[in-house]
Amino acid sequence: MTQTVAPPAAQPPPHAATHAPAWRAPDRHLHLLDPHAAPLTAAQARHALRGAPDGTHLLGAIGFTPQDPAAFHLAHSTPPTSTSSPSTAASSTSASPTGTVVLHAASRPVPDAFEANVAHAAAAIARGELHKVVLGRTLDLQLHAAPDPRAVTARLAQGAPDAFVFGVPLRDGAQLVGASPERLLSKRGAQLRLRPLAGTRTRHADPAEDLRRAHDLLHSAKDRHEHALMIAAVRETLAPLCCELTVPDAPRLVQTPGLWHLGTSIHATLRDPGLHVLDLVSAVHPTPAVCGVPAPAARDLIGTLEGPRGFFAGAVGWCDARGDGEWAVTIRCARLRGPHARLFAGAGIVAGSDPAQERAETAAKFGTMLRALGVSPVDLEGAL
Repeated sequence: MTQTVAPPAAQPPPHAATHAPAWRAPDRHLHLLDPHAAPLTAAQARHALRGAPDGTHLLGAIGFTPQDPAAFHLAHSTPPTSTSSPSTAASSTSASPTGTVVLHAASRPVPDAFEANVAHAAAAIARGELHKVVLGRTLDLQLHAAPDPRAVTARLAQGAPDAFVFGVPLRDGAQLVGASPERLLSKRGAQLRLRPLAGTRTRHADPAEDLRRAHDLLHSAKDRHEHALMIAAVRETLAPLCCELTVPDAPRLVQTPGLWHLGTSIHATLRDPGLHVLDLVSAVHPTPAVCGVPAPAARDLIGTLEGPRGFFAGAVGWCDARGDGEWAVTIRCARLRGPHARLFAGAGIVAGSDPAQERAETAAKFGTMLRALGVSPVDLEGAL
């Protein structure tokens, strides 16, 4: 009796699975084929993928605007239950650190200046110049010792197992790390899924107060208005590309370890299943969740008040040779280089926004990365 044996599936290089995943999501992990390789541009990456072995993916990050940088790497996908645990070095330090020594901390803009920016934006909204703008700020930390990016992403994954956790090497030797709760879009053939977020409350350790805050967010006219602006803009972008578009009438609560959000799960069917996920990302990004409405006016105001964002508030994710993939919004993130960490957080400004509350929201959003770095917000009160 002759037995037919199927050829073995394509396997990653022997070293690929020994590195900590550069992308962690509930359904897959991605390992860089060469963590020390120089990042590729988007055009270089597409060309490299065409000549790569079957099963190779691209993992990458793009900036807030098309003029901002991009960084792509070849990667291999593994199921989360396979050998996707962090490397030994990362695992040994993945427990939450305590007492990380901060030599210097500074935010840009400083708290008072950020509140002034919010007031400036609110006045522009009142004059009818725009409807919403997302203002961000950075927090620069000079640490006593350089954090291990593998250990940082491992702790992020432990703290937020449902998030999109990433660690993407950049061209200057830095790493872009984070744990994004927001799916920009996922493409499988003709099927699209999105879950934009807008509207936030800080969570509370007391369960009753935590639920009160969630209820307040769900029924807040201001936050529902902010969310509706975003959904309308996303619908307008997707409608010409889709033959079916399903958008719920109302948002739902989305919880993360530190925050409540309003989120809407959108499902769509593309008219052209051959559209590449990177082209769809370019069409949708940046959404009003990180930019504003209308987008041109919001971008201009962001450029005036903040300057270039680079990778912050960009998009991070993967694609395969078929043009399918999944991308998240680059939030709850930091740029690590040696002992220096630069964190980013933003807040959506609409009519009725309170400058002090919006500053407090950005301070709460810094918390995701601060916990992963072992830095207590109490030690940074003047900078937050």
